[in-house]
Amino acid sequence: MRPFRLLAVLLMVLPLVIACERMPTPPELRQVTLLLGFRPDVQFAPFYVAQQEGHYAAAGLEVVIEHKQAPDVQRLVADGQAEFGVADATDVMIARTAGIPITYVSTLYQAFPVALIGPAGVVPDDPAGLAGMSIGTPGRFGSSWHALLALLAAAGLTEDDVTIREYQQFNQVDGLANGDVDLITGFRNNEPLRLEARGIEVELLTVDDIAPLPGPGVIVGDELLADDPDLVRAFVEATAAAQAEVIADPDIGFAAAEATVPTISEDPDVARAVLEATIELWRGEEFGSGRIPEDLWRTAYETMRRLGFIDGSVPLDEMIAPEVSGG
Repeated sequence: MRPFRLLAVLLMVLPLVIACERMPTPPELRQVTLLLGFRPDVQFAPFYVAQQEGHYAAAGLEVVIEHKQAPDVQRLVADGQAEFGVADATDVMIARTAGIPITYVSTLYQAFPVALIGPAGVVPDDPAGLAGMSIGTPGRFGSSWHALLALLAAAGLTEDDVTIREYQQFNQVDGLANGDVDLITGFRNNEPLRLEARGIEVELLTVDDIAPLPGPGVIVGDELLADDPDLVRAFVEATAAAQAEVIADPDIGFAAAEATVPTISEDPDVARAVLEATIELWRGEEFGSGRIPEDLWRTAYETMRRLGFIDGSVPLDEMIAPEVSGG
């Protein structure tokens, strides 16, 4: 190559080299683990959107999602083996009372998702009407059991005033459809849809206006919250932004869920119905971007104490961190 041609090439390439050297290096993302319920589902759409649409990356996070059973979620988050998890608020109260170091930092469900479900005309308008009825539930544990006892207690009743039938395989829908029980406990975004798909018109008795309980939310270990509150806040804010996006445009949430859980496409109508019903529970009376309703927690704390699930030895302010989500 002639000298003047070599010089010309160098003059063209040198600015590009200098520019590349001056380009800022993208910040390294911090990898964290999020533990969700036992299987991937459309109800986790906000987390999928936050992953795929860059909400977590913009917050400096690379979020790895894993699915575990509820007791494992609490244990692994408490031990620091996972940074974040999703848990029922009532389970958090019980866990903290038992000495498990987890804190509820952000609300996902404005409305409590569990209800009593039965055929139209059978479900009483008032919990006092539950006396003498047979009720199917997965077992004497979890948010379904908490909701059932809270409704009974609101009418001065106990489990001795009804007949409890346990469906340990979570197949209480079959029991109701077969006429084995009068009512079942179930999630408002699941069992009613399954029953209606069988041609059964249903009605619900919810806790919201009778014995209010807070809904599921994000939990963290106490050590992480103390050592790195900015990280916790970044995750909560990114998740709330993605959740608001799904509420505003469910198609975004459905697309993200379908990309993560391809089996959703096998029955898209059902999946969309579940998502729409779930959005109503997220929104409640007013979507709060993760804020923790402290008055509701105080009321629920006393309800759980009266029912014997907690003994009051651990104060409420050690169970929740409303400052993380701004309320």
